[in-house]
Amino acid sequence: MKKRLDRRPRRVSEKPAVEEIATMTIDRIAKGGDGVGRANGLVCFVPRTAPGDVAQVAYVAQARHGRGRVLQIVTPSAHRVEARCVHYERDRCGGCQLQHLDDETQRDARRHIVQDALSRIGKRTIELPELVTGESWGYRGRLTLMLLPRGRGWTGGLHPHDDAARVFALDECAIANPVLVRCWLDMRERLHGMPTDRFLRVSFRLLNADVGQEAVAVVVQGGESWSDGAQWAAALARASAPVRAVWWLPRGGKPVGLAGDVATDGAAGSVGLSLEVEAPGGATAMDEAAEAGRYEPDAREALAFAQVNPTVATALRDFVFATVQAFAPTRVIDAYAGSGELTERFARDGASVVSIEADAAGAAATRRRVEEAGLGDRVQVVTALVESALSSALPADVVVLNPPRAGVATGVTALLEQAASRGLRGIVYVSCDPATLARDLARIPGWRIDAVRCFDMFPQTAHVETVCVLRPETTT
Repeated sequence: MKKRLDRRPRRVSEKPAVEEIATMTIDRIAKGGDGVGRANGLVCFVPRTAPGDVAQVAYVAQARHGRGRVLQIVTPSAHRVEARCVHYERDRCGGCQLQHLDDETQRDARRHIVQDALSRIGKRTIELPELVTGESWGYRGRLTLMLLPRGRGWTGGLHPHDDAARVFALDECAIANPVLVRCWLDMRERLHGMPTDRFLRVSFRLLNADVGQEAVAVVVQGGESWSDGAQWAAALARASAPVRAVWWLPRGGKPVGLAGDVATDGAAGSVGLSLEVEAPGGATAMDEAAEAGRYEPDAREALAFAQVNPTVATALRDFVFATVQAFAPTRVIDAYAGSGELTERFARDGASVVSIEADAAGAAATRRRVEEAGLGDRVQVVTALVESALSSALPADVVVLNPPRAGVATGVTALLEQAASRGLRGIVYVSCDPATLARDLARIPGWRIDAVRCFDMFPQTAHVETVCVLRPETTT
């Protein structure tokens, strides 16, 4: 039984994809959150399925695997639960991938994703890693939504997981702190007067989340001019009590404080504007919109000032600090240092620190931080790509890596592979993508894994933060 799958546009010369129908048992959860089963001997990836499901699936066979969609669940898994958020099933929300699984099964899946990636890609065999957990709901201290033009107004929300060209109107988000959703609902009534663009992105970021204050910064990204921006922002701040600051990041421009507590240079960095990335040059409008609307974490979010998950992020930072401290280092390289929170802690502990950060705002924030703490004589802040600065920063006792999702450049792993001969005793690698972590580990075979710990920063999703501690293979 076959039929055409016509959801995506295709070139004239492209043959139409053909769906095949099969009933399969789902065995496990793969990276990205899809369930994995087999159809006629072909491995098939099927979103929104659970280990133990028996499902009738329509799938498209590709070179080495198939991708499918559920037609019906024939026998539901014992691990399947009803999704808490109305958007998960109704709008096929792509913000979460695993709301249909109970907490224990989700956590087990994330641990296995890391173990499998290190084995399959990195050729490293490890025990199933420990997972540090926190709250499963309402934990996100940042909510980023996509706005697309609709008539004379805007529709704001997230993409369906299977349709990057569409945005559904968001009414709730079960994983976000409720105050962020309340600010969005207040803003949704006031979308007229926004800057003109093909799409906008708006972020709601909880400030001082660690002390439970209902203080939110709103960041609007997009557009090239906004003559009434200050008036619009002031009206939003009056209408939504938690909103303490409103920023605008114009396309290709620098952050502009519009309303509230935006008086200091450090404010932009404190709400994470320095981590925003413009869409790649040459992308189409829809490509840019899809990229901007991804609900996908970056590793640097784990250590940024504006935390995504404050409780688990604190545990992650404390683990990294304690791990580095155990080496009793006199010199530490903090690579991809962000705004320098760990740099400051290492320096306070007595180490000499080279803090490397390519983003100028992040590097400036680090300089302010260490100068205000009276640690300027112990810290060298380098504004450069890590691959450009690492060679001159070595030697060191410990290198901390906290790269973006793409992992580290080959030049970095090449330097680290040789650095043990120059006295490097430890590498502490913080990763948000097990696949790129595993790839990078495969490039440094002279280093053995001393410890792996996972941090459940993003419950209800397939994302997991991992800290991997490495020692030279020859170390006894």
